[in-house]
Amino acid sequence: MITIAVTGGAACGKSAFCRRFAAQAPVGRAAVFSCDDEVRRLSQEPEVREALGDLARSHGLAAPPGGGEGADRAAFRELLFENSGFRGKVEGMLHPLVLRRAMEHAAGLPGGVRIYLVEVPLLYEVDFPIPRDMDLVVAASEPVQTRRLVDGRGLELAAARRVLRSQMKIEEKIKRADLVVWNDGGLPAFEAQADHLLARYETLLNP
Repeated sequence: MITIAVTGGAACGKSAFCRRFAAQAPVGRAAVFSCDDEVRRLSQEPEVREALGDLARSHGLAAPPGGGEGADRAAFRELLFENSGFRGKVEGMLHPLVLRRAMEHAAGLPGGVRIYLVEVPLLYEVDFPIPRDMDLVVAASEPVQTRRLVDGRGLELAAARRVLRSQMKIEEKIKRADLVVWNDGGLPAFEAQADHLLARYETLLNP
């Protein structure tokens, strides 16, 4: 089984790439694990919620993500992007749990799975130690990222810029990648790149 870490910048299309790849692959041959989805699941577990709540309150916030009023959750996100020390504590708490879940998920996959995509938004920022065979970066230009964050996700322009500042520059991620998908254009061009990668692995996926 080949493991591919899928990373990139905010609003570049990482999740969309994984969905397209898995949907177009032969049934049972590709699997996907999303670190972001796992963080959301973990934040609902009582022990994790309690620990996040304690950390949030130590920084003057009322609630961790997934709990409390919307303003509390927004304040939590704001502090994550503005305070690197706070962000590091949250990451130090969650990332080992996410890594363990990703490894457990991989160990439990059916034998027919040939390609395992692990979506890791902060792969390079935190040196996330997922064992993998290659890195794939889904990239877009900063103006396109900003527009998608504002128009597609409803962020204020200032908030969108803070999100992008908190991440490694996309140019640096591209330098580190084994494979790059450029997602500045329309959907057909984006999907064609996913399909091209599938074609490269046709022999593996159709033994």
